Amino acid sequence: MAIKNVVIPLDDEYLQQAAKERGISRSKLVRFVMEKVVSDELVPAILGEGDLSNVEPPPQKYRRFRHPA
Repeated sequence: MAIKNVVIPLDDEYLQQAAKERGISRSKLVRFVMEKVVSDELVPAILGEGDLSNVEPPPQKYRRFRHPA
């Protein structure tokens, strides 16, 4: 399965430097890193085994006309 069009805010300076050292683009570097994480199943090693559902609050939905509670 391919996941496309995901916007992830990252430290641009670090990525630019790391990509420049390797002679590739930032996009290609991020793709290689994500492929490595998936192929080596590194998510638990990086993030731990715990539940991450409460780490970031869900985005607020825009409602033009809110119904009074």
